[in-house]
Amino acid sequence: MKKTKLFAVLLVLLLGSTLSAKSFDWSECWCNYGAGVEEGDFIINVDTGLYYTDMVYRQYDNFWFVPPVVVDVQYAKKIWKLPFTFGGYAGIHGYGFEYDHWDNVDYRWEKRATSSWGLFVGAEAAYHVKMPVEILDLYVASKMGFNIPFSKPDAYWVSDYFHFDEAIGANFFFTKNVGLNVEIGYPFTKVGVAIKF
Repeated sequence: MKKTKLFAVLLVLLLGSTLSAKSFDWSECWCNYGAGVEEGDFIINVDTGLYYTDMVYRQYDNFWFVPPVVVDVQYAKKIWKLPFTFGGYAGIHGYGFEYDHWDNVDYRWEKRATSSWGLFVGAEAAYHVKMPVEILDLYVASKMGFNIPFSKPDAYWVSDYFHFDEAIGANFFFTKNVGLNVEIGYPFTKVGVAIKF
């Protein structure tokens, strides 16, 4: 049912794009923001989704994770004619699992539970493109940041203190200031609320 609804929404956007594309000036799409975003605007995204490095442990027993909560703050500033946003992001995530541990005292395997919580912070830059769909602001982003663990698991720790991310995303502004943010990339894929002012 969800796939059908998603397909219907994408079809409406595609048809809307096709119908309005005849009057759309494609020669200017590369040098304009979409969805009414203007130079000097701030865009705040509050999202949740997947942090892929947390999924490394999904094969262990009783694996659980808390989807990351991410807040992005971006400022729209053109360089020459190119529509960029610059800013930063911060968020929190956590996971846990059970694993087999060899006890050297009792000479037997035993189950142990472990978990990890972390904060991630970083900087980002995004290049925006205007498309025929009036509510759509499409962008490609590069991010560099750090994952700072509050607590490490007892075993099987994967070091991902530093990350460099690439993502493609879109803001759909259904009103002048409020919309939906969708971003697909690594290590984050996320969806949430976009606020522009």
